Amino acid sequence: MLGWQDFKVMNFEFGSIKLFKEKIVYEISKNLCSYEQIEDIERLKKQNDVHFFNLIQVEEDDHTLYLHYERLESMKSLTMIKKEEYSVKLSIAQTLLRENILQQTSNFVSIHPATIFYYPMQTVKYTYLATTVLPQEHKYSDLDRYKALVLCILTNFSYETCLGEKEEVLKRGNELVKAVVQASTRQEMLLIIEEAYDFVTYDYIQHNSTNKEKLKKRTLYTLVASVLFSLTAVGMTKQYANAQQEQIVQAMEQDMEQKNYSLEANQQIVNGDYEKAAIAMEKAGDSKEDIATMYFENNQFQQAIDTDVSFLEPVIAHYYDNDQSEAILDLTLTEVAEEDTTKLETEKAIVAYDTATMSSALPFLEDEETAVRMGLAYLTNDDVTSAQKVLEKFPSASLENKIKLKQADNELAKAEEELKAIKEDDEKKDEKQQIQKDKIATLTKEIETLQNNE
Repeated sequence: MLGWQDFKVMNFEFGSIKLFKEKIVYEISKNLCSYEQIEDIERLKKQNDVHFFNLIQVEEDDHTLYLHYERLESMKSLTMIKKEEYSVKLSIAQTLLRENILQQTSNFVSIHPATIFYYPMQTVKYTYLATTVLPQEHKYSDLDRYKALVLCILTNFSYETCLGEKEEVLKRGNELVKAVVQASTRQEMLLIIEEAYDFVTYDYIQHNSTNKEKLKKRTLYTLVASVLFSLTAVGMTKQYANAQQEQIVQAMEQDMEQKNYSLEANQQIVNGDYEKAAIAMEKAGDSKEDIATMYFENNQFQQAIDTDVSFLEPVIAHYYDNDQSEAILDLTLTEVAEEDTTKLETEKAIVAYDTATMSSALPFLEDEETAVRMGLAYLTNDDVTSAQKVLEKFPSASLENKIKLKQADNELAKAEEELKAIKEDDEKKDEKQQIQKDKIATLTKEIETLQNNE
């Protein structure tokens, strides 16, 4: 079984994505698809487009379609760009707007950040290309989708928030963000991003000159004037531009300050001082999820949960995947919702194999991951009946397979014992032995099949 650290799970418009080192696997409910045979999907493998990672394998089961794409390990998911320098964010945003992939094909292309991969400074690759038999979304215009993508890159807001709740983004966005929201065309938005990129990169160069402070101030005002001149060219008045000049300067300087805090956070992580790193990340504007991720990736699991309780499940899964389930007994929660407290109490009961607590928790259990672990704990202790009760409430394919495997193992052991018990002087010895041997062969084959399904 793959552990938590073997792949990263993300969501996009139509399902989930598992990101491995060498491939990307999309999982899409077949209820959203309209193909009659899997060969209808296989045709996408023949499409050789330099803008896309190649589709290398298509699989399905009763409920799910699996699309396997190749991946270059050096290219990062666009969901990770929030950790990059501001110049990298602007450069990638420029590339996405210039390529205008939505107009390069008649098929639907997802530009959800989870489906796009990048390498600084100007390389991007797309993945999800949908023909008519795969799910598509046409609720939003291409312009709205591009705005959401760029805003997601420039801010800490999710793509979904940037797409459907622009007012919320405007409340907390700087002047550059506001200009992007107000853009009336993709070309106008591209012009804004290009000017902002020039501003940021030129400012970086000036930081390394002898007259750094003097030139920086001159650069700030000169380039902001250039940005605002471009905005004026696409419909904004000079009077408005003059009024906004100082605001944009302040916003850009604030972005530089946040960048410095991000650099400090990275240094503290290298030093192993994760509390100081968290403080610097907070000053840099990183979300609680970002800070919790930092703790998690550095094996500071209690701190990850203290920062963001949604990390409780990933932490528990990590402990199980690394044969450290006993560590769950030491986890604590403070000031969290009752459902989180109940989950941890149940998880501790599972580790301790407290059957009384497990039995009383099952009728109220709503968490499938916890339920599966409960079922597996029963199986480990040879209580198939209780494991089946868990399965009745939570129809898990993996748990069902484990139960069948346990039952087959038990039947095989019984058949082998019965074979040994046949007496040499039994008149029907040969017949009885053959019956048991056939049964053993059938069970052995069944067990092999079940093990392959693990």
